[in-house]
Amino acid sequence: MIDASDIEACYMVRCDAKNGLIFEIGDATVGENGLRSARFEIGRYKETIRLDGNGPDRRTIVLSRHPKLLAALTSGADFATMFAIKAGEIDYSTGFELTDARDQISRLAKACPTKR
Repeated sequence: MIDASDIEACYMVRCDAKNGLIFEIGDATVGENGLRSARFEIGRYKETIRLDGNGPDRRTIVLSRHPKLLAALTSGADFATMFAIKAGEIDYSTGFELTDARDQISRLAKACPTKR
C-alpha cells in the first residue's frame, strides 16, 4: 500500500478476482470532486489515464489495461507524482514513494488469481 496520509488519501495496488491487479485511489473527496482522470509521472513514464469506478470515495485503474503504468510502478523508481485532472485542467497534484514497490507488486501479482 502506498499511503499519502498528509491528505488522508490512499494509493494502493490490490488484487481483484475479476480484473487482476488494480491501482486504487482511495480518498473521501474523489466523488464530490468529480475526479475522472489522473496523470502519472514516474521516471520517464508520463501518461494521463481515465479512471474507472464511480464510488464516492475511490477510483481504480485496471493495470492489465495499462501495462506501461504497471511497468513504471515496478521499475525501481523511488517516487511517483500524480496529477488529478478535472475538466482538462490540473486540480491538484500529489506524490508518493515507491519504496519496495517492485518486490511487493511482484509478490501480489503471483498470488492474484483472476476469473476471466
